[in-house]
Amino acid sequence: MRYRSISRKQSQERGQTIALVALTIVTLLAMAALAIDVVTLYVAKGEVQRAADAAALVAAKAFVDSGVTSDPANASLQTLAENMANAGITAILPQNKVAGAAPALVGTPTFDFSTARPGNPQVTVSLQRTGLPIFFARIWRSAAATVTASAKAEAYNPANSQTKTGNYIPIAPKCVKPLLVTNQDPAPGHGGVPFVSATTGAVTLTGTYPAGVIGETITLSSACSPGNKPCSPPLSPGPGKYVPAIVTPPASGANLCPSCIGSSDFEQSIECCDVKQYSCGGTTTATVDMLLPGARGKAEDGLQCLIHSPSRDTLDTTNFLAGSGPPEITAHTGAFPGSLVTTSNSIATLPIFDGSITGNQVKVVGFLQVFINNITGGAPGTFSATVLNVIGCGNNPGGNSVQAGSTSPIPVRLISQ
Repeated sequence: MRYRSISRKQSQERGQTIALVALTIVTLLAMAALAIDVVTLYVAKGEVQRAADAAALVAAKAFVDSGVTSDPANASLQTLAENMANAGITAILPQNKVAGAAPALVGTPTFDFSTARPGNPQVTVSLQRTGLPIFFARIWRSAAATVTASAKAEAYNPANSQTKTGNYIPIAPKCVKPLLVTNQDPAPGHGGVPFVSATTGAVTLTGTYPAGVIGETITLSSACSPGNKPCSPPLSPGPGKYVPAIVTPPASGANLCPSCIGSSDFEQSIECCDVKQYSCGGTTTATVDMLLPGARGKAEDGLQCLIHSPSRDTLDTTNFLAGSGPPEITAHTGAFPGSLVTTSNSIATLPIFDGSITGNQVKVVGFLQVFINNITGGAPGTFSATVLNVIGCGNNPGGNSVQAGSTSPIPVRLISQ
């Protein structure tokens, strides 16, 4: 038997090769570990940013729901908005988990009701997720990983912009009901005072009812002729009156309408939305449908369908008018009957016109966001509504229009991350 001897040099070379292979394997494993943990942190960073965005938007929606954008200097409404925003943030964080757990607030949300941006409040939310489950990097570090993110959102009501800055950025709500309301407040004690200034867009009666317009309940009725006659409204309809706008028929499938949808384009535009985009202020006009037959009945049928009468949602403003809580909407239809909800088909945006009809044209000077309570049972097309917000424009627009969401004429948007 022959034995092959291995020299010391060969033995060293073999050892070096084994060591190099081992080092290569360790390096590859380290790189793989780093890649896995980097991906984990990258995904967590995206999740915490989305959570911060959602929290900021919820907080900004509280500006709209509290009515503070319509009266930005009102300290009580500012406090109410902050309380509603904080409650909304607390409720939404568990729904936006980061790596399987809810993120936590860094400090407290920052609210900005600066007089330099009247009616344009902002909120900044910062979140973090600590103790992230890193798998391999813990070999080199003992501290747990943390990701953080911030988001800023705002709500914008142009009503006070022109008086402070000389002009305003126009808004263009996406979902408007074709019921043009005269710029005269019919609420008891307000005596037909304009909702907004046709010149500056400023809200005339600020604050909550009875001193102001927010939270007041008004009755609105059609200015059209009764029966199946053409509308033919008076040229100055008066407080609490509305006239029908000529609508743009939606393309097939463009509107998600309730099952009780009516046959006419006008009625459908009440039940769903008028797909025509209404801008506001300057020389913007809308066209009154002077010849619409049976306008009162069509309006009532559309409103009945819109609010799912008689099983309609209800609004309680007791705490709101007392300054101790938000308006409370109780659902009586949909997925959560009997529960408090934050939105409803009964919330509608109505254009405000300056009160006079020239030919068949009216000047749009603002919008009312209202909660439609019920059909009053008087003349067809007469309904009760509670004012949630007043949006005024002015005569000096500047910049491109900002689009508002589906149920509110007040845009809510992220402005930085």
